[in-house]
Amino acid sequence: MRGLMIAAATIGLLVSAGSAMAAQEAQGTISQVNPATGTLTLQNGQTYTFSNPTVLIGFIPGENIGVTYTGNNQGIGAFDPDRAN
Repeated sequence: MRGLMIAAATIGLLVSAGSAMAAQEAQGTISQVNPATGTLTLQNGQTYTFSNPTVLIGFIPGENIGVTYTGNNQGIGAFDPDRAN
């Protein structure tokens, strides 16, 4: 049973790593943002939906934003691309 649990955990780790590798990034200016529904629209018309909408808290229309996302514009994360490192 322990070996099966370790194998399942390993497979889960590999799948999540594969998903992270498939992530893409986009940058743009916010047109609309709704943290309550987890949706973000850029001025170029691109819309992203976030399963964790709290990543959108604090962003407002007119700001520049960076988005990490997977296929079907499923948002993973949002960040300030202008922030100093």
